[in-house]
Amino acid sequence: MHPTTTIVALSTPLGSGALAIVRLTGPEAEDIARKMARLSGPLIANKVSITKVYCAEELLDKVGLVFYKSPNSYTGEDVIEITCHGSIYIIERIIQECQRYGALPARPGEFTKRAYLNGKMDLLEAESVADLIFASTQNAHRIAMDHLGGYLGAELRGIRNHLIELIGTLELELDFNEQEPLYSPKILMTRALGSIHKKTRKMLETYSYGKIIRLGAYVPIVGPPNSGKSSLLNALIEEERAIVTPYPGTTRDTIEETFTRGGYHFRLVDTAGLRATRNPIEKIGIERTYAMVKKADLILFIVDITARQQGLAQKIPSEKRIIIVLNKVDIASKRQIQRVEKKYSGYDKILVSAKQHTKIHELADMMVSQIKSAPCSNNEHIITQARHASAIKQFNRNIRRALVLFKQGRPVDMVAFELRAALEHIDLILGKTTNEDILNNIFGRFCIGK
Repeated sequence: MHPTTTIVALSTPLGSGALAIVRLTGPEAEDIARKMARLSGPLIANKVSITKVYCAEELLDKVGLVFYKSPNSYTGEDVIEITCHGSIYIIERIIQECQRYGALPARPGEFTKRAYLNGKMDLLEAESVADLIFASTQNAHRIAMDHLGGYLGAELRGIRNHLIELIGTLELELDFNEQEPLYSPKILMTRALGSIHKKTRKMLETYSYGKIIRLGAYVPIVGPPNSGKSSLLNALIEEERAIVTPYPGTTRDTIEETFTRGGYHFRLVDTAGLRATRNPIEKIGIERTYAMVKKADLILFIVDITARQQGLAQKIPSEKRIIIVLNKVDIASKRQIQRVEKKYSGYDKILVSAKQHTKIHELADMMVSQIKSAPCSNNEHIITQARHASAIKQFNRNIRRALVLFKQGRPVDMVAFELRAALEHIDLILGKTTNEDILNNIFGRFCIGK
């Protein structure tokens, strides 16, 4: 769709309600609104006009109409917002009438895409709009607002400007030192590149935490059969979601449910019990359990205190965050509790009864503490998007190569080549050099009308 067209979309959720907002943007937005409202004079910018709108000769509704004059609008174009009653019939008729006067239906994210194309925000800020819309926790909201406010973008632009200065210095030497290489003071250049690399390396380290904030912490519940995994999932989400029976091996396929605690979103997965088995279906379930353990952000390893004790499964990576959930405290003897506590003395652990919901809230608080203890959780700038993490990773590779070449005394043009390549990756994040396919992928994730 050509950016000089006028587009229209519903910007509030579809369905009957008290009010709804239909949004127009583009060069014909004001003209279309005036025709629908049968107004002879121009609209006054930034003022709500209470007026009637018509479809052909039919009075359709009494609406609030706001005109945002270019360039002082969300998209940078003329924008009209029509607040009507939330009848599906009224909404559809208003949109049809806008289209009859020349507006085209907006595609997902097209309003924000136009804001980006018109220089109202950089690409990182534009992406944060979608994160803000879909934020389901306080932390996700906080980081989305930080990105929308341009703080991460400002940090990256500072790095970009510093890098441009260094490239300029090197390329100046290429112009004036053709006879003999006279590098800029080597120690200053090395320190500058090292400082840039340190900053972006710290940014990249925040991605694992940022992914948790954006998508939720992935938490498999693992352990031997009949240890209470399904009961624990039900207790944490406060709903009878997983089937609970006294027979081992009931769970063969995974069940995923979510709950929110302490500003964090947790994606719980009930998994197949870990044991030696000849059952081919159960074997597939156990293999899936180990696959989920590998990508887990936190593992709940559940132990039946009353059963013959088994150690942690060997395939659970030691570097993973893990809480040992000692279950069935309601029926365990004091001696059994003491024995199992001693066995798992080196781990974070808690005594619970999944069946009786004993200490379940305390377990949820422990889960929050585990995520909060991530080394990057207090960083000022958090990376939440895979696209940004990938670009910064490539940026760091180029900076490292430039440092190595510089220390080895290689030709200036080789160092400058690596720095220019690094610059391209920062520009990809900010949207200074981004192709149409990437833009379509980014804005295609938005809802229509934003």
